[in-house]
Amino acid sequence: MSGYSRDSFHVLFNMDEFQFSMRGLKILLTAFIVLHLIAAFLAPAAYKAMIWWNASWPNSLNDYLIGKPFPEYFDRARILLMLLSLPWLFIQCRLLSARKLGYSGDFPWYTYFLRFYMVGVIWAVCVLGILLSVGVVAVESSLTFGGLMIGLFVAFLAAFLIGSMEELMFRGLFFRMFYTAFTPAISVFLSSLFFAYVHFKQPKGLWDYDTLPAEVGWLDGLSVGFRVLTGITVNFDLVLFLNLSLLGYVLTVVFMKTKSLWAAVGLHAGLVTPISFFMKIAVRDLDQQSLWWGTFRLADGYFSTACLLFIAVYFSRLYRPRQPSGFSF
Repeated sequence: MSGYSRDSFHVLFNMDEFQFSMRGLKILLTAFIVLHLIAAFLAPAAYKAMIWWNASWPNSLNDYLIGKPFPEYFDRARILLMLLSLPWLFIQCRLLSARKLGYSGDFPWYTYFLRFYMVGVIWAVCVLGILLSVGVVAVESSLTFGGLMIGLFVAFLAAFLIGSMEELMFRGLFFRMFYTAFTPAISVFLSSLFFAYVHFKQPKGLWDYDTLPAEVGWLDGLSVGFRVLTGITVNFDLVLFLNLSLLGYVLTVVFMKTKSLWAAVGLHAGLVTPISFFMKIAVRDLDQQSLWWGTFRLADGYFSTACLLFIAVYFSRLYRPRQPSGFSF
């Protein structure tokens, strides 16, 4: 199958396409455990510091922050630690150039980004349009042109930041750790499941929301951390897991075939932009959602599963990356 032959571009540690190593997965497992442990102790410290700040200099900002559930502090702490650890991980994995990371290639970065951004936008708009046409969701009636423009800009900015951060970690780094250890097909499958697992978060039930901020203890971070890591076994949702896995699969195949992180960033941002925008203007009772249609989040219905399967088949079987023109010597 085109795109699934092993390529040294995605192999870590400067190894060639004929070599395999579990070293990357060992680094991932070690970093995953250590960073979650640090977050487990950092989150209570940050929470207690916020309480002290509010008691000493009360204002609207710290009053808002201490109103956040404690699990959100843990979640923000582990994301921050992962971002801070990326330079060390890149050094360990010998990802020391923009070209090796996938940020430069045979075509300008904007060529990849814009093309795949439009693919993502068109796909998401078409799916959302079908949901609108069947009456699954509706939009607010009191929308102004200025509000729409601001909403679109904010949605694009948020989608670009999310896409850039997640693609750098999941495709630029984590996928390659699997790729170095296994065959391409297996690495795409396993890294897609890992992508879904990390995103599969159910905040409800992780913490007693009636607990007063002052009663959060130093060991509560360990409790929340354990429940975050094992939450998928308690609150498993098949359709959500399927859709997240398919999304991870599509993004991984695009990166693997194009060897461009900008292609994956563009597709990711293109998919998220309409969804983020629609979340601001849509009217929908999530408690009454249909198992088939889901909602405007496009991750909670079997209709979205079918649509994701369509683009997954396209990029797997039909898509062929562009080749540079001209002669090579």
